[in-house]
Amino acid sequence: MASITSYETSAGRRYRARYRKPDHSQTDKRGFRTKREAELFLASVEVAKHSGRYIDPSRSRVTIGAWMTARIDSKSDLRASTVDRVQGVIRNHIVPGLGTIAIADLGRLQAQQWPSRLSATQSPGSVRKIVNVLSAGMQLAVDAGASVRIQRPGSSSRSRSSLKKKFLTHEQVADLAAAVEAKPSGEGFGLLILVLAYTGLRCGEPSGLRVRDPDFVRARLEVRSTMIEANGYLEESTPKNYEARSIPIPEFILDQLAEHVASKGGDEHVFVSSKAGAVLRNRTFRRGLFDDAAASVGIPGLTPHELSHTCASLAISAGANIKALQRMLGHSSAKETLDTYSDLFDDDLDGVAVALNDRGAALSVGKSWAKRPAKGGAAAIVSTKPRPDQHFWQGPLSDSNRRPPLYKSGALAN
Repeated sequence: MASITSYETSAGRRYRARYRKPDHSQTDKRGFRTKREAELFLASVEVAKHSGRYIDPSRSRVTIGAWMTARIDSKSDLRASTVDRVQGVIRNHIVPGLGTIAIADLGRLQAQQWPSRLSATQSPGSVRKIVNVLSAGMQLAVDAGASVRIQRPGSSSRSRSSLKKKFLTHEQVADLAAAVEAKPSGEGFGLLILVLAYTGLRCGEPSGLRVRDPDFVRARLEVRSTMIEANGYLEESTPKNYEARSIPIPEFILDQLAEHVASKGGDEHVFVSSKAGAVLRNRTFRRGLFDDAAASVGIPGLTPHELSHTCASLAISAGANIKALQRMLGHSSAKETLDTYSDLFDDDLDGVAVALNDRGAALSVGKSWAKRPAKGGAAAIVSTKPRPDQHFWQGPLSDSNRRPPLYKSGALAN
């Protein structure tokens, strides 16, 4: 039960309100000038407890930096690479900007200004990911009874357009593969470019491929594992979303792949470091071969991940449906695929109209409607011939203001 007691201070009598929190632990709040103020406070606590809106004052005084650090340290169900990435976000972006602020003291203006400051050095996509890390942590704080004022940033069309993806053509992929293969230590890595561009493997998955993974009978690539990097070390793990998947391989790549692994054992990696024969690191591949080759063929700034975007683009152009593309890229849902590649489908809208027009015109769809005479009430609506007793207002689009026919304007003159 709640209770109110008085006590004496140098400034006069004050009142203490003692009550139980939703977890039945006891706490109190001091400093009320009148007993009435204490009673009103206790009443508000009871209402908040019954409506599920109770806020624990002690939790709200925890700083954002301390809460986020403790939260990620307590997570045991995340990949090591995810933990490493989130810890980097907390250490490099959240703690410097908001770390010393108590959770309850995070104001709306501060919550809006912080992402704006991040935008000075980070891309819109990076800002969204950083704020999402904070938002997820603050949501847990809310669930634990803290008061939080922060909102996840939306994915507006403006932010998506500013993150314009690069999509290579078949010719550009071939040029890039040839440029990589021509490097002194690039032998065999031109094939890696083709695999990335035509299968959509994610970062780390090419390094996890073993000789047993390509199925040369079914023309499939079985993605069973990936290599992830955490704290500078590589370790083998399951693919993203913990789901293996089967990807179709074009025949011209399958032939090269068969030749590439002919002398290897089934448990060996398909692609290894050219220097030590160790597991291939994405950073080593980029710095040693990929970046220079991309610049030499006129695509500076290209990343290996954008070859996955290229795979999606080429597959859509070849007529792949959205569910097939979802399974190929390993997305959790078709919605994720549509959200990621909405700009590709927007580009296809004109093609859809052309295809519909060609098909409809070939079947003469609509011609019978155009020639069929109107009957009954419809005839009065369709007919545009004025009656003798009708008078029309000559508005701004009257005959005197209409554009002259082509033959009168001279547009068809020689």
